[in-house]
Amino acid sequence: MAKDSQTQQPHKDDFHQLVEGHPEGIVLHREGKILYANGQAHLIFGVDREKGVQGTPLTTFFPPDSWQRIEQSIESDSSEAAYSGWPAEMTCIRFDEKELHLETITTKINLTSGPALSTVFKDISQRKQSEKRIRHQANYDHLTGLPNRTLFRDRLTQELIRATRQNSRVALMFIDLDRFKWVNDTLGHGAGDQLLKEVSQRLQESLRKSDTVARIGGDEFTAILPDMARGPHAERVAGSVLTALATPFILEGQEAFISGSVGITVFPDDAEDMEALLKNADIAMYRAKNEGRNAFRFYTPDMHDEAQERMALEKDLHRALERQELVIHYQPIINLQTKTVVGAESFLRWEHPTRGSIPPTTFIPLAEEIGLISDITEWTIRTACSQAQGWREQKKVVTDFMISVNLSCTRCRDLSTDERISQILRESGLPPSALVLEITENILSEDENRAMSMLRHLVKLGVNLWLDDFGTGYSSLSVLKKLPVNGIKIDRAFVPDVTKDPETTVLVEAIMSLAKSLKRRVIGEGVEREDQAEFLLHHGCLWGQGFLYSRAVTHQEFEVFLQTDRVNRQQEEG
Repeated sequence: MAKDSQTQQPHKDDFHQLVEGHPEGIVLHREGKILYANGQAHLIFGVDREKGVQGTPLTTFFPPDSWQRIEQSIESDSSEAAYSGWPAEMTCIRFDEKELHLETITTKINLTSGPALSTVFKDISQRKQSEKRIRHQANYDHLTGLPNRTLFRDRLTQELIRATRQNSRVALMFIDLDRFKWVNDTLGHGAGDQLLKEVSQRLQESLRKSDTVARIGGDEFTAILPDMARGPHAERVAGSVLTALATPFILEGQEAFISGSVGITVFPDDAEDMEALLKNADIAMYRAKNEGRNAFRFYTPDMHDEAQERMALEKDLHRALERQELVIHYQPIINLQTKTVVGAESFLRWEHPTRGSIPPTTFIPLAEEIGLISDITEWTIRTACSQAQGWREQKKVVTDFMISVNLSCTRCRDLSTDERISQILRESGLPPSALVLEITENILSEDENRAMSMLRHLVKLGVNLWLDDFGTGYSSLSVLKKLPVNGIKIDRAFVPDVTKDPETTVLVEAIMSLAKSLKRRVIGEGVEREDQAEFLLHHGCLWGQGFLYSRAVTHQEFEVFLQTDRVNRQQEEG
């Protein structure tokens, strides 16, 4: 009786077909030479099946050391477990010299002709590429190709361990780009990305191959400098970085200028752990930025206390508006001919509950830096307009009373795209002509086109623009012609000496003559004596302000001043 076909034992040729058709490469080899290779092995090796690889040394396709390691493992392991195989990953060089990555397992096998080794392998090149791509994405910045924060921290950790073992030093640099936001706002984010790529290239060229440059976010970069002390060499590197950043960039076909602020700290002199080093470098960078930018500073212990103080002040400033700690003081603007009040300049003050009065020179730059200046400026304009309109309605001032507010350059740029000024005027009821916004020459220093667009927008609303601190800038004359201002304020640095110093006299006369020719109103600041007021009036300056009339006072004190001034005038008229 014939056996059932389902239980019939396979023929030995079937085993041959099984091995030949196996999806993984199979090679039998002895003493480093191939005895047999199946069809898939030939495909992986890139060798025609008819040509064959029998008798070919394994080193034709594999690095010699890879097989040496496996053979040594096999020879040293005589246990039964050894027959379960030795796994490995190997590099395979195909016949056409293309490199592949293989995953292999090698086992002992007893053939009729004697002991041999059997290696089964598969091509994992695609998987390796995916793993490499994932590792790269996890450790490198996608835009610049530089190490990212994760890889940077890992490398810094390794360098600190090495420096501890070898008793050497490591310098850490924190590099922040100055005016990067200006590039994004002016030329667009495409130009910003282009700038970051070029900066990355320049930083790498400025440092040694043994150094690590990383982008840790935004426009912030770091550099690890092994075997570098605090001395002149670190200064030369920092100088080289600043020079590289100060060289003009060509972005979107236009020449753009930026700079960098660099903070440097040294291990183990300044700190003995990574977090403290990072904090120190950041503190030193801010010192460089606050002292004018385009500079480097080494960390010093006093910077820590300063940073703690700044952090506390920043925290309090965030809450100053909601806690109603910001107040406005008012200084009268006087008609020098009639001695009457025609307006007032508003001065922002911060009355801190424990620190007392904090000067604007301290908190305004901080507000600029942390992004609060927009809200603070809007609050100042809104409050001053409401107060001025209240005085006008209560007949406490002349009907054409005007209020002036100093406008932050950062806030100025926002006003070119929104309608907040017109909204404030509508809500307060103050006529546009009664609002004066005081600007300075440096409004054009970052983005002239956008600044001019904003100024034209304000003029169209009917708002008055005055140029403050006139005469102190490097290009006052050309700026005066360019800016759409209808008034200029002679800086208080000139007025006190106007009747005593011949050079100051000539300078002020020239300013007023120029203003008259350009049909600009002139306002004199810092009037402290009657002879100064008379000089200004005699030369065509009709308005003035200063301690001769009043210092900047609270709105309650200003009302008292107005009432006293009115009584005095009534007595004079009577």
